[in-house]
Amino acid sequence: MAISIINNSTAIGAQSSVNNANNSLTKTLKALSTGLRINSASDDASGLAVSEKLRGQISGLAKAATNSQDAISMLQTAEGAMGSMTSMVQRIRELAVQAGDPAYTSNDRAMLQLEVDQLKQEIDRVSSSTEFNTKKLLNGDAAAIWSASSGDIEAIIKGAPAAGDYKINYTLDPGKNSVYKSNMMTLGKGNMSYDITTNGTSITKFDNIQGMLRTVDMSTAGITVTVKGSGAVTAGSASLTGGTGGMSNITVTSFASASAAATGANSYSIEIEAVGDRSANGTGQIRFRVMNTKTGELSEWASANVASTGGVAGVTSSNSFSNLAGIASRIFAGSGTATFGTAAWNDGDKMLVNVAAGRAGSTSGATIKVGSTGSTLHITAGATNSATATTHTIYTSQMDKAGNVYYGSMDVTLEKGKIVSGTATIDILGEGDVASKYTKLSQLAQFTNADGRMVLDNTQEISIYGGNGNVAKVILEGSDTIEDLKNKLNSAIIDQLNMGAPNGSSASASVNKNLVQFTENDGTNGASAGSFTIQGAVLGKDSNLTFVGDEGILNALGVTQTQKATDSALTVSVQNANTGAFVGEDTITDGRLRNVIEGVDIDITPSSAADIIFNTASNTMEFKAKSGTNSTFLHITDNATKAAIGANEGQTLDISIGRLDTKSMGINDVNVATFDDAQSSITKLDLALEQISKSRATAGAQINRLEYTITNLNTTRENMIAAESRIRDLDIATASSDLAAQQVLMQSATAMLAQANQIPNYAMTLLA
Repeated sequence: MAISIINNSTAIGAQSSVNNANNSLTKTLKALSTGLRINSASDDASGLAVSEKLRGQISGLAKAATNSQDAISMLQTAEGAMGSMTSMVQRIRELAVQAGDPAYTSNDRAMLQLEVDQLKQEIDRVSSSTEFNTKKLLNGDAAAIWSASSGDIEAIIKGAPAAGDYKINYTLDPGKNSVYKSNMMTLGKGNMSYDITTNGTSITKFDNIQGMLRTVDMSTAGITVTVKGSGAVTAGSASLTGGTGGMSNITVTSFASASAAATGANSYSIEIEAVGDRSANGTGQIRFRVMNTKTGELSEWASANVASTGGVAGVTSSNSFSNLAGIASRIFAGSGTATFGTAAWNDGDKMLVNVAAGRAGSTSGATIKVGSTGSTLHITAGATNSATATTHTIYTSQMDKAGNVYYGSMDVTLEKGKIVSGTATIDILGEGDVASKYTKLSQLAQFTNADGRMVLDNTQEISIYGGNGNVAKVILEGSDTIEDLKNKLNSAIIDQLNMGAPNGSSASASVNKNLVQFTENDGTNGASAGSFTIQGAVLGKDSNLTFVGDEGILNALGVTQTQKATDSALTVSVQNANTGAFVGEDTITDGRLRNVIEGVDIDITPSSAADIIFNTASNTMEFKAKSGTNSTFLHITDNATKAAIGANEGQTLDISIGRLDTKSMGINDVNVATFDDAQSSITKLDLALEQISKSRATAGAQINRLEYTITNLNTTRENMIAAESRIRDLDIATASSDLAAQQVLMQSATAMLAQANQIPNYAMTLLA
């Protein structure tokens, strides 16, 4: 090769070798400094592409393992809560069996029921409050969200649902509600009460009834007394209350006429007894005593002579009654009047007569008739408008067929601001008689136990458990009347048990006021007089009632079921609300539609498809199916919890935990208050345990699956890391060898370049 000064081809070739050696050395140094074989696409374009895809998989697998671990934590939280539910349901079941102890009274079982109620509330609390990172787990929201166009249906989310819009159509074949009757309430020993028909008067109350005879051994009763007002003694014949022997045929025919000497506002009851015999048209002797029927003051006995013509003379005074002699002289109108006529009598014969004063605006008094077949009080007043409610005491006298006279009294209350007019009818009740709505519970024979103790000496509380799971508390006091008890029971059924007719229904007023009835006449509503009829305005088992409390109170009430509830048959069809496509149908008797919409049960209130009326003719509650088809719309949105358990799209796990509370498990109405209820509860609790166990098993299976998932993800990730390492990571040993060779080449090339650069100098030596 020629020696050249301008173009040193040897140096140029050496320089290229230096550059190549430098590039190789640079790459090797970079690879060794990063530890990677591929630092840029230029290093290995296809290898880089594969490596990046593998890196995406590797990072995805790592995050999927984390997701799976979080899903396990969530499921463990749910399963732990379900475990506590299992323990609580097991405890309730234990209590249900314990309630079967023959030594237990109703109050003992009530104590068990207190724990049952608390456990049910805790189950519902756990269901509503169990969360994982604020996400509800056991109330059904973790599976689906739903809404309905009516409160008559409720969706029970069981698992992953078939989301969509549905139209629920249903018709009803009504069943029956439970009807209960009580003992026949009668008055106890020594007690007196009354029944009253006010008939438009302003009489509101009678009280303090005492001393009245209530027996078949009665003489004809007709007692005239004054309630209020003033005036003169009524002239004319006195009322014949009763008599014995010869006096039974005597009519007292002459009393003093209205005059200044009359008795004024007072009325009197006169008990007359023969002292010795009297022959017809003969003389005789009597003794008598007088009661002021306005004040109740009763005199001692006074004597008088009876002339052959029947006139009375020789009346003696008595210090126990003011001016008895003057009163007697007015009553018997002097010795010349044929008061007793000429009738004969025997020693000891008796009679009872009454004289009534007139009143302002009226000469009528108040007539009380007391007898075994019915007692009446007739009060007729003038136009008197009282500014305040007034109470008057009425004093009465009665005589039995043996001649015994009974003096009694009662208080009558007249309503404030209302004119007393018309006629009120009162029935005086005594021992053994059927109670009226005005009778106090303390007066009832049923509320006195075998030891003679009044079980309502102290205030008592009874609980009423409804078949719908609600509970009501009722406070009973001895001063409560039958009407008070009726109103308390009625209010408990409507307001606390929610078993009244819907307020929006046209018949709600008439239905709700007749849920509890007290029967005063035999045969009404098929009940005996004196008994309560108790029922709710709902159908089927939801209408069941259980009474719990003191054994004495429950025995006194004696509530028994006379009509057993039968469930209504609901024929339900479901269609797609958007397309009208048929989804499914079924006929159900427990109000719950199952397995028609996937993952969802539907609770339907049977009474929503019935018209409820109270038939006043038969005095019974009637349920009739509404005409046409009932329709309600249901919207369901899938809200299942999804866990990404893989690195790629679609590699997910659905976690749909259904609703777990007392209603969804069918134990919201469980009670152990009675032996029968406790026994029937055991099967319900077994089914609830099965449902919880199924949910726990599902959660446990998914936990186990996720643990295997994590193991698989980690294994796959490990293998992918190894594969990616083989593609992208640097073989340090090889690179180190390459580095040594490249460093030698670099030194050699650099040295040769230096030698090549000296070649032009050789040309100068030729010119020298």
